[in-house]
Amino acid sequence: MDTLASRTIQALKAFIVDNQLNNGHKLGSLNELSQQFGVSRTVIREAISALRADGIVEARHGVGVFVRDLPKQNEADTTDADLTLAPLHRLKTSFMDLLELRMAFEVHAAGLAATRRSWAQESNIWNAARQFEGSLDDEGALDQLDFAFHRSIAEATNNGAFIEFFNMMSRSILPQPAFSKELNPALITNDYIQNTVVEHRAICEAISRGNAEEAREAMRAHLNRSHLRYRGFSDGTSSPLSNVARDE
Repeated sequence: MDTLASRTIQALKAFIVDNQLNNGHKLGSLNELSQQFGVSRTVIREAISALRADGIVEARHGVGVFVRDLPKQNEADTTDADLTLAPLHRLKTSFMDLLELRMAFEVHAAGLAATRRSWAQESNIWNAARQFEGSLDDEGALDQLDFAFHRSIAEATNNGAFIEFFNMMSRSILPQPAFSKELNPALITNDYIQNTVVEHRAICEAISRGNAEEAREAMRAHLNRSHLRYRGFSDGTSSPLSNVARDE
């Protein structure tokens, strides 16, 4: 399926290749790129996320988007037959569809972790949650700490396929940077981050009790709040916060 985001990804790649832009070249801010390519900030964010996962660009907090490496010439020639081997970010689907895939996976993983985790794995989950809570003043660290929390749950499933899928998914689906107030001012607020702490604790407590259903529901509530915000922003509503006020 051809999407606006996939076309924007290809347009960005072509722009980098055609102009032979070197490592470190600044492409611009999200606003500038949105205007340059005639698409919304949501579409640009999705395209940059995919290129970032490919190692083609990097987003520097408060500075802009920069080139890291030239795209390979044959990257645009991926066929449907290649999709079974392709990273998730190259699937021909929307960012929001991939977020729904993430929810299905992580909700089930939380339930498995509740019944299969070892003592050491349970400790890792709690430690990851506490490290996130203890670093709220360090916005730049929150993405990695949130990643560590969700990865610790995938590891606690004791299912190698779940762990491998999470590692692949994290490079393709998880919005990056997810906790940047500057890049996502309408989505990321102090209340949003504080609620994330509360939700992490609820997931930890359910897993510690060994209650798979509670763990699944806690994870579903956690991801659903985030996904509704992104969906509200993607749908062009005036305030994504209004879409989820009932859930907070």
